[in-house]
Amino acid sequence: MVLRYWKRRHYLKYTEQQDQQVLFKLGRLLLLLFALLFIHSIAMVYFEGLSWGDAIWLSITTTTTVGYGDFSAASWQGRLFTICCIYVFAIALLAQIAAEFFEYRLKTRDDKQKGNWIWSDMDNHLLIINTPDENTEIYLKQLLGQFRATPKFEQLPIQILTHKFYDGLPHRISRLGVVHYNGVAEDNNNLTAVNISRARYIVILAKNAGDAVSDSLTFDILSRIQELGTDATIVAECSIDTNRDRLKKVGADVVIRPIRAYPELLVRSLDSPGTETVLENLFTHSESHMRRLDVDFTNLQWKQIVLAFLNNDLGMPLAYIDEKGVHSNPTSDASCSGSSIISLVREEQQISTERVLKALEAESSVS
Repeated sequence: MVLRYWKRRHYLKYTEQQDQQVLFKLGRLLLLLFALLFIHSIAMVYFEGLSWGDAIWLSITTTTTVGYGDFSAASWQGRLFTICCIYVFAIALLAQIAAEFFEYRLKTRDDKQKGNWIWSDMDNHLLIINTPDENTEIYLKQLLGQFRATPKFEQLPIQILTHKFYDGLPHRISRLGVVHYNGVAEDNNNLTAVNISRARYIVILAKNAGDAVSDSLTFDILSRIQELGTDATIVAECSIDTNRDRLKKVGADVVIRPIRAYPELLVRSLDSPGTETVLENLFTHSESHMRRLDVDFTNLQWKQIVLAFLNNDLGMPLAYIDEKGVHSNPTSDASCSGSSIISLVREEQQISTERVLKALEAESSVS
């Protein structure tokens, strides 16, 4: 791993220097080509008596080997300049420029595909830092699919900073309009390369959801981001709950448990911060949690059920169950009949089915 990381650093440094050399070389070749065209145009004006427009036209069409034949050199001096400036040098220069340009374009495309390209125009984007060590491709497809299904992130540029995909992102991920930069986040150069200061949202994933070392790496990354500076909303995964406050102190706006089976939870936390706390509590018995209350009821409007629960401190009903299944959050005037109600209750609430039945009967008699 260390050797591969060193080779990549060396490659990127070499590639950056090579790119600058190629662009500089292309610039010199173009200047030389323009100089030859200018010299040939002067000769055509002086020896052939052409206007400047016709002389430049003749120089360009001859260099590109189009040769319309509407103008040509007649004097021996004009023909000599055409042979020397155009046939010997300009045509060869144009071919070399074309070859250098296409080679540069192919290399650029390869660098973009393999994550070696710095997207300098990436701005106001969603940056995902790190990828899970296990089932990486499957998780990313689900996570990115949820981002694209959310209106707020549907058209937002997305970039991933990861060392996982040296040969390029899988097609089912890249087709979602995602690019990546190949590197580790524990390096300020890589964070600068992904335009950390211009990101709108940053998501820091835990490499190993059950490993406390992942929290240490996240802490280090947050410290580096704080050092570099950013106004982005930052969501960080935290494996150990006791580390939550530490991550918030170094810049995390939202701290969430890694839940690999439900990436929707992470997307919701970024779309509507605060909802992640409610959703996480639903999976535990501490604070607020969901409880199923088995009671039979018939032809009650949903708003009657809600009022009955609220007026009698029975929690907040979220759904009811009948023979067809679970019906969550029906319309207020929906007629409901079933055998169970799922309610969001507090940890200290003691709720019996008898209290629920009594409350429902009272609400039904009032109506």
